[in-house]
Amino acid sequence: MLLSKSSPDLPSNALLASFFLLHWLLFTPSYWRAYFQQHLPHCPPDFALADLQRPQWQHHAVRRVIFLLHGIFPIFGAGLAGLILGLMGVSFENGLLAVLYALIFGCVAGILGSLFISVIFGGIVSLLGSFLLSLPIGMAGDVVFSMAKNIAIAVIFSISGFNVETKSIHSEALLTIIFALFIAGIAGSMMNASTRSHIRPSQHRQVGSVVIGVFISVITTSLMATLTTLLARTAATLTDSGLLFSLVYDGLIAVVFACSLALIWGWYTWRWREGMVLGLFSGILLSGFTLLVHLFAKNSPYLELFLVGFHGGIENALLYLLLFAFPYVLAKRIANPWAGIIAGVFGSAGIYIAFMVILERHEMSHILLISIIAFGLGLTFNWWRPILFYPLLSAWNLLVYHKEERRNDTQKSRLFWHSVFWDEYQPLHLLGLDHFLVLVAERNPELGHQAIEYLSSGAQSWAAQAAQIEIDARRLQRCDTVIAISQAHRQLAAGELSGPASALLRSFSRASCDVEAALAQESSYNQRLALNAVEERLDGLLRELTRSSEPYALRFRPIAADWRRLLSDYAQRINKAMESRQELNNPYVIGIPLTEHQEIFVGRSDVSEQIERLLLNNGYQYRCPPLLLYGQRRTGKTSLLNNLGKLLPSTIIPLFVDFQGPTSLARNYEGFLYNMARAMITSAKRHRNVILPPLTRESLNTDPFTRFDEWLDEIEESLEDSQMLLLASDEFSALEHVLTQGYLDEASVLGMFRHLIQHRPRFKILLSGSHTLDEFERWASYLINVQTVHLSYLQASEALKLIEQPVKDFPLRYEEAASQRIMEVTRCHPALVQLVCAEIVTLKNRQHVAERREARLEDVEAALPGALQHGRFFFADIANNQVSPAGLQVLKKMAAAGENQVVSYAELQRYCPADADVEKTIENLLRRELIEPLGDGYRFQVELIRRWFI
Repeated sequence: MLLSKSSPDLPSNALLASFFLLHWLLFTPSYWRAYFQQHLPHCPPDFALADLQRPQWQHHAVRRVIFLLHGIFPIFGAGLAGLILGLMGVSFENGLLAVLYALIFGCVAGILGSLFISVIFGGIVSLLGSFLLSLPIGMAGDVVFSMAKNIAIAVIFSISGFNVETKSIHSEALLTIIFALFIAGIAGSMMNASTRSHIRPSQHRQVGSVVIGVFISVITTSLMATLTTLLARTAATLTDSGLLFSLVYDGLIAVVFACSLALIWGWYTWRWREGMVLGLFSGILLSGFTLLVHLFAKNSPYLELFLVGFHGGIENALLYLLLFAFPYVLAKRIANPWAGIIAGVFGSAGIYIAFMVILERHEMSHILLISIIAFGLGLTFNWWRPILFYPLLSAWNLLVYHKEERRNDTQKSRLFWHSVFWDEYQPLHLLGLDHFLVLVAERNPELGHQAIEYLSSGAQSWAAQAAQIEIDARRLQRCDTVIAISQAHRQLAAGELSGPASALLRSFSRASCDVEAALAQESSYNQRLALNAVEERLDGLLRELTRSSEPYALRFRPIAADWRRLLSDYAQRINKAMESRQELNNPYVIGIPLTEHQEIFVGRSDVSEQIERLLLNNGYQYRCPPLLLYGQRRTGKTSLLNNLGKLLPSTIIPLFVDFQGPTSLARNYEGFLYNMARAMITSAKRHRNVILPPLTRESLNTDPFTRFDEWLDEIEESLEDSQMLLLASDEFSALEHVLTQGYLDEASVLGMFRHLIQHRPRFKILLSGSHTLDEFERWASYLINVQTVHLSYLQASEALKLIEQPVKDFPLRYEEAASQRIMEVTRCHPALVQLVCAEIVTLKNRQHVAERREARLEDVEAALPGALQHGRFFFADIANNQVSPAGLQVLKKMAAAGENQVVSYAELQRYCPADADVEKTIENLLRRELIEPLGDGYRFQVELIRRWFI
């Protein structure tokens, strides 16, 4: 597969690999999921480093990602911050302070975020935190505020009641809070997009988890601040030295941070010893920088910038992540990561906002409003970012399209440059994408097909569908011969599309199939007849397209016109060739059921009268039991059902459903009922020009049987008082395969038919199949009081008409002996009569023109070997599928006895294998209408079948 995300990998170059990671997080989270599914298959995509076991920590992919996220990303952020501040005209010293702060903040905050929250959160904080949170530092020329110290000071002042003039907090402090909320929102949005979890806890559980997390976070933070304040006040009473006070105070801050970090790690992982080591390390690191600031910062301005920047970065990173991590971990355990993000924001940003209000006396409403907007923008980043960038993407995609147009065949396609393949969040239609896909598919069909399949689901599926329709339209347009038309259906995607274009493509697909079937006819006459039927349907399609206002009507109308012209020209050439050779038309149809449009269908008046009598015996208002039309294979059951519209009164509307078609191929109830309804609607329109109410597949998705029953109500309401519906199901026994395979439940499906029989008197049921009533016994509880209609051989007068007058003005004349011989060898079996007669016409067309117009007895005998050869599938089905091995042996022995010879029961006993049941064998042959009793023995019913078994 050219378009695959199964095994993405990172380049060996660290700089390039970091860009890949950033692209995965921002644009294609599916690559992120696939990468860790490959390397850490048992971890979720938003895993935290604290979740990993020791062997997983040693995995090369994990260590490399940690290095890229927390080594390269902070450098990117710091460099970008320095560039922006330089462009803003900030002094070199302030810019250097901001860059140093960005580096250490990105590294520390990113690592802590990856440890406790997720590597996605840590990576975003490493990059955006180092960039955005360092900008206010550079603008202010100082660490805007040391959050830990100022929280403690605020608590001291509020407790003591002192009215001390605090250090003025610039607007950059508020900007820092806004940026922090924005970064947290973006990180949460990235985590949610990368996991794509479909399991959502209940709403009350999510809200509860947020409240719990925030509550515990506020209590813990208040205790930390109060403890720090009390310790600081105690330190202040013990010494008057400002330096000593600062060292003691900063040391206490480091101790509180270290204990908090150890507490979170131990509670998160239950590995308390490692937590103590981590907390001790962080405390020593922060205390060490505090000491260095106080001892050496005054010696050199640049050394002071270095120490202050690193000290402030470490301290604020610890506070930012610890305040966030504690409520996050609590809410995540109770609900999910999304609730953890919300709790973390409230637990951390809430403290910052309280700090601003206490120290600066800011308006609470203003700060809250700005904070909510900042956090909301972050959470919805994946919603507004594609819309904001849409004009730029459109311009880029246009350049890619023109580049693809101008490339030569030796150059690689620019398909993957298009934004649809590297931006998974774009909800808006990318204009021109359908034309781009068509352009690629015309040059590289395989690549184009895979691109369309790749885009067939999602926001850009419209482009895949539009491109597929245009590709199919071009394929149809390139069909410049009848042979090409007959092969067109093999490449159409009609079944994969939806909407009006799908119906159009299905019409063309059916026309192509019918042309292929027409060309497969052996006789020129049948070819011309079938092609004329296709031409008539295309003519009707043209009229519909002319009246239609659908968007694709204008595109497909010229194609339909060209096809109709090609078929008309081809049919005329067939006529001219037949006239020049003075060939006999061969109207006999072999191997396929006759439709209502074929003149050759004759007889069956006795069967149709019996059906009509059973249906109307008591009037439609009374319950009519179901009818079973049964008979041997190829006796014309399907042909009869196809012609019921001509044989029954106009008040009876035949609804023909072929259970050997799509209906029995369904794998769920929606497909079964939809295909059944579609066949019923088509049949009503074809036989009686009655338009039944539509039934869409989508409406069946929720409760298929209830919706189908409602649809039947709609049909009954649309009928006139005198009308009734005959649901004629062909090869009903084919449904047995679907039921035994377990795709559909027997009780549900057959129960629906039973309900239809019992409670819908205007619906009549006619089942057709090769099974006899005895073989339907397992369904007897559903088919209540079924009435049988047996379809056997034609009557002699019907068979004679089929032989001598299959169509009007048939030029071939039969001697009486010839016609009689055909009826003798076929027993008036409709399929065998047509088989022999078709062979006779073929034979006569090989003779001299002077002998061609009359069929004699010797012509019949000469045609029989060819009939046996051309009908071999009919006869082989009897031998292979309808009789047992014992029955096959009996038939072969009986065939050797000769034409019309009677074989006694005693002889049949000798023919039958010793281990076979003679009675059951004979009973099966009788039921299959292969033999018949005569006198004290049995003989073949049909001479032509006997000859096959010789």
